Amino acid sequence: MGPFLELLYDVIFSPAAAMRQIAARRPVGQAFVAFLLSIVIPAGAIYFVLQATATGKFAGAFFAAAVCVRLLMWFVGSAVLQLIAELFGGQGTAVGLFAAIGFAHLPFIFAVPLAVAGLLLPAGAAAMLFAAGVLVLVFWVLALTVIAIQGVHGLSAAKAVLVLLTPLLAAVVVFVGAAFWPPLG
Repeated sequence: MGPFLELLYDVIFSPAAAMRQIAARRPVGQAFVAFLLSIVIPAGAIYFVLQATATGKFAGAFFAAAVCVRLLMWFVGSAVLQLIAELFGGQGTAVGLFAAIGFAHLPFIFAVPLAVAGLLLPAGAAAMLFAAGVLVLVFWVLALTVIAIQGVHGLSAAKAVLVLLTPLLAAVVVFVGAAFWPPLG
């Protein structure tokens, strides 16, 4: 467990070196555990909150759906980013990127302490703190994902950001194209 905890520490405090190490070692099992922690801890907290409300009967379904959907998104997202990274000249492996992206989601575990801190504040302040905190966590995970793409594929920061943004840009193009199709006239 020691090397795993050291790797978790490095992902948080020394991400570039950690992502290069993950790319070289490709610890898929450890990445799976790290990714599960990033899902189960926040989803488990939501599960217990839902259990205490009138929607408690849906808590188990929410938990199962959250875990399954996030695992599927990790697998598909890693495959898409791998393809795009290779198209941009990346030299890394799919397994390396899969493992690195699994570790990149680790900051989501901090959603629970953030929510607990929000419970100590008045309602309006709690909502603002939680929204701002979640935004910080999302950008932290995105930054770690860019670092993962760089570490695995040896791409520049600009290319790694472009790899990450390409699916979003493609979706925007499809959406705008669909909005204007068929042509009026």
